Amino acid sequence: MLTQTLTSSRGYGDRTSAGSGRLRFVQPIDEVDHGTITDKQEEAGMKDSFRHLLEAAPDAMVIVDAEGKMVMVNGQTEEVFGYLREELVGQPVETLVPDRLRESHSSHRFEYAADPHVRSMGVGLELYGQHKDGSEFPVDISLSPLHTEDGTFVLSAIRDITEWRRAEQDASLFRAVVESSQDAIISKDLTDVITTWNAGAERLYGYTADEAKGKSITMLVPPGHDDNMPEILRRARSSEQIDNYETIRVRKDGTQVDVSLTVSPVCDRDGQVIGASVIARDVSARLRYQEQLRYLAEHDALTGLLNRRQFEREVSEQVGRAHRYGELSTLLMIDIDGFKQINDTYGHRVGDRALKTIAVALKRRLRDTDQVARVGGDEFAVLLPYAGAEQAGDIAADLQGLVSGCSVEVQDSEVHLSMSIGLVQIDNDTKDDESVFIEADKLMYEDKRQAKARD
Repeated sequence: MLTQTLTSSRGYGDRTSAGSGRLRFVQPIDEVDHGTITDKQEEAGMKDSFRHLLEAAPDAMVIVDAEGKMVMVNGQTEEVFGYLREELVGQPVETLVPDRLRESHSSHRFEYAADPHVRSMGVGLELYGQHKDGSEFPVDISLSPLHTEDGTFVLSAIRDITEWRRAEQDASLFRAVVESSQDAIISKDLTDVITTWNAGAERLYGYTADEAKGKSITMLVPPGHDDNMPEILRRARSSEQIDNYETIRVRKDGTQVDVSLTVSPVCDRDGQVIGASVIARDVSARLRYQEQLRYLAEHDALTGLLNRRQFEREVSEQVGRAHRYGELSTLLMIDIDGFKQINDTYGHRVGDRALKTIAVALKRRLRDTDQVARVGGDEFAVLLPYAGAEQAGDIAADLQGLVSGCSVEVQDSEVHLSMSIGLVQIDNDTKDDESVFIEADKLMYEDKRQAKARD
């Protein structure tokens, strides 16, 4: 049987057992019999090797005797707990345990002494050590029995897991944030296969995590949709982040949804890109709201036609096309005859009905490509792309005939409507859009005077 003798040495924090002056191991820790050692130099070498092994250990190593007193500690124990070796050797191991846990620790120690074997201490429990200054910190402890001629000792390997616990808490918090997010948060590997899928993704797309994970992320792209996702993912693989990319995705039930995507590279500890995270937000409501605001900004609230500001933009662009490409078009300016009298006699509600009636008549007669607007109280305007003055004159006559057949019911009678029109051709010789409006207005009032002269 192997007999290894370690002579007491204050430099290593040794303490004699049972007053023998020596700590004699009848078995090595790995329980392998290397034969009887009789040579003193070899014995000293074994002793030094054991001490060097303890000192090289990354954890705090503490040897405790049957009475629960520390007989040997390594340098890492000083580093972890803040004591000098001389302050620990000979003291109860509970010195390293928080005051509130010392009584229970003694009970656990007695239980282990009754059945010593290699195991982790406090499995399933949260263990804490106590620093010399009284502060507590979480630890992980492994216990190993050491059988010697002087009895059984216990080797405790103690690791400060403060950073690990903090990282675990951070990771737990991160997972909770991801799962509680209203946004869809998805991760994928370099082959575009989905690896994680949060509750927000399930709400947005309709797939459960089990249904989505392992599938290609391209399953979310609508069939036939011209999508830039392959290019976006390529950029993510090149460590580039893409923010607020708006596109369309398809749900499990086949319906489409407008989303804003943020795509970020996912790197390993060495900084190598191993995948990408995709955060998707449903922006359908925002886009609808923006569209409503845009519509209100560009259209007349009463008639639904373009308003003056938007119509002037359309005319300005048409003048530009005429100058660049020689494209012909014609502007019609329209004024309702006797509209003030209608308002004064029957009230503004009847006047509003008259305006809406004329708006409907104009839109019904004109092409989809024609631009129709209400540009004033009783004034309308029409832009006829690709129409010269002669063709526009025929259209204007049709419009006047159409409106003359319109009326608004007032109690037991009807108010018949009519209008005057001035038209100006827009071509390469047109000076600017302002001059077009001025000329069309002038011709419109001339048409109105002629109509009154005929009456």
